[in-house]
Amino acid sequence: MKVLFAVSNEEISESIVKRYQKDYKEIISYKNVYYFNAILKELQKDKNYDRIVISEELEAFTNTQYSQIDKFIFDKLDSISDEATNLKGDDIPIILICSDRREKSEEMLVKLFGIGIYDALLGNDRSVDNVCQLLNKPRVKKEAKIYYKIDSEDVSYQAESENDVSEIEIQNILAHYKRLGKDEQRYVDSFDNIASQYNDVQLRIISKFLPLNVRAVLEEQSPKYQQIISYNSKISDNLRAQKNKEKEKKDGTSEKLLGNNNERTMTRPVVIPSSVNMNSTKKLAKVQNEIKPIETYEDEDYEDNDDEETTESLIEQIESLEKDLIEEEKPKKKRGRPRKNPLPEDNIVETPKRGRGRPRKTVIEEETIKQIVPPKINDEEKEILSGFNLQEDEDEDDFILPGMNISNTIEEDEEAGMLPGFDEEPEEVEEKVVPGFNKTENKNYNYNNQQTSLKSTRETYPDVDISNLLTSNTKVACFVGTSKNGTSFIVNNLAEVTSEMGINTAILDTTKNRNSYYIYTKNEENLRKVAMESISDLAQGQARGIQANRNLTVYTSLPEETEGIENAGMILKTLLQKHSLVLIDCDFDTPMQYFEKTQEIYLVQTYDILTIQPLTAFLRDLKSKNILQENKLRIVLNKALKVRGINDKTIIGGMAYYNDPAMSFMTELFDRNTIRYITVPFDEDVYAKYLENVIECEMTVKGYPKNMIQILKELSRMVYPMVSRKAGYVPPRVENNGFTSSMNSALDQMKRRY
Repeated sequence: MKVLFAVSNEEISESIVKRYQKDYKEIISYKNVYYFNAILKELQKDKNYDRIVISEELEAFTNTQYSQIDKFIFDKLDSISDEATNLKGDDIPIILICSDRREKSEEMLVKLFGIGIYDALLGNDRSVDNVCQLLNKPRVKKEAKIYYKIDSEDVSYQAESENDVSEIEIQNILAHYKRLGKDEQRYVDSFDNIASQYNDVQLRIISKFLPLNVRAVLEEQSPKYQQIISYNSKISDNLRAQKNKEKEKKDGTSEKLLGNNNERTMTRPVVIPSSVNMNSTKKLAKVQNEIKPIETYEDEDYEDNDDEETTESLIEQIESLEKDLIEEEKPKKKRGRPRKNPLPEDNIVETPKRGRGRPRKTVIEEETIKQIVPPKINDEEKEILSGFNLQEDEDEDDFILPGMNISNTIEEDEEAGMLPGFDEEPEEVEEKVVPGFNKTENKNYNYNNQQTSLKSTRETYPDVDISNLLTSNTKVACFVGTSKNGTSFIVNNLAEVTSEMGINTAILDTTKNRNSYYIYTKNEENLRKVAMESISDLAQGQARGIQANRNLTVYTSLPEETEGIENAGMILKTLLQKHSLVLIDCDFDTPMQYFEKTQEIYLVQTYDILTIQPLTAFLRDLKSKNILQENKLRIVLNKALKVRGINDKTIIGGMAYYNDPAMSFMTELFDRNTIRYITVPFDEDVYAKYLENVIECEMTVKGYPKNMIQILKELSRMVYPMVSRKAGYVPPRVENNGFTSSMNSALDQMKRRY
């Protein structure tokens, strides 16, 4: 039998296994995990487990509200129960060891029964014998109902959050679509992949948060989107209407008055009849005298001797006539009841109206129309028309009416292949691994579908085994801490001490800021060239760094340069072939492979408690990836001061646990009572000397107080224990005492006499 244990103490799982093997004569192979997410990952990786034993008190909680704790536990158990299936498709029984406060018939048990957890133990039943009994023979549904003391009517067999979509999932989807840019085909492929992992209710929720340009593409090209979404009008039409409405808001009063309803651009000269009756035309300004016919002047200059015709009347005249010409194509509306037997439209003959009123609208004969020639406008009229933006084309024969040169932006956008309102260029984002779309793994998405074209562009490196290089004379140690805690200070000074002791030491700077690049290059061009190529040379098997002194070599690169630094295996292999001690200056952006391959991890922390949270969050991330090993951890308490209410144990106790910012749960990282640590006190003289060294680009411990040098030597013995190993004293054998022959004879006589 294979069992997965998720209990807070290994002694519990060991006692259960020993008792079961003794009582039931069956061998158990088992594995221990220590947090809920690890259970999920283990079940996704291995489907051969026969039983799962979980303690409800697996993770510590700082939140005192039981409702929040119950919600967290139920959500985790719900996800675990979904994954708890073996290779045959059968459910793996989950044995839950409940907390002290659980009672039968309570709501939590009803919910657990609904998701298929039948083997919970409460109160005094939480014993090793009872766990062994359930391992041998799990409860069936009927037995669980009796043990829990619940009624079937109270049970809901559907998870509460089945149709919910978390905010994290929505944000990941939006970020993914933002990275796609304007690739419409990838919009459809991505949505089809998402749709395969969600039900219709969840997809409707997700679609409401998608950008409008994405929804417009999906409603036209995605059958799945069209199936689940019901809508009255298309998004694409709404986008165009919205843009037109925004444009109308931006238009000024002059553009509205002078603009054409159809917003057409004039392509030829405008013609009007030689005489127009303006009695029925609505005027913007009062016309003082009768409007005279506009005459054509071919080569002669136009002289405006009649001041009675204003510029406004000319504009009204053109606007009214153009409107009349457009309306000629429309059938004329008549009053009265329509005919029962209407005549064919071709046979209708209109009789001219007589008398007063507006002349009938008929096709104007060519000889009655004349081409408009733009009149010359004097300075006074130019000032009046300055607000109308009259424009003359380069061709003097064409005259562009004011307000008519408005481009159809929607048509231009459509020709360019862009939706209106979404023509801005997307941000250039380096393509990275697309967030997975797998709901069972921490509510993230997993793009394992082979149909998608989304691929990671990050270069992968082979895993190089360096265990054979880690002998008794070689050592690799990582130093990490929150910014401004003095990690580089510890690494640089420790390297100086070990190199002075004759140890072949190397500094590998993997931080984002690359402080060692500025310190050890000494503002010299040749050293900068060596530094820029040192990391890439290590990845190629060549150890060529900055030679700081006889026994110290520094390997660094340009700040924020990441090329080649992720090839941790090859880099460490090259370093260990040349150096005895490798000190790695790390931060929270350092590739995880360095922490996995190192022998020891030194946590640099000050008495500033606000810097503890980022460090513990980073350690929890390492633990979730099964990289953090407690036996590797050491602590360096840097800049230690005498603070009332705080001592070394207080700081270490705060570092031992990760506290969720919402104080809903707490994760233990290491045993605060057994971890090794060293304290480096804050000394103003030392700090001033270090700053002076940084300014002068000359790193040395000369000038430090004796107690500081002694502490650094003690730290070096912790990092490289062979430093403290000294050979036993053997007095030299004297073969010739250097006395004269007469003195030797006198000594011989004294020996014989006495």
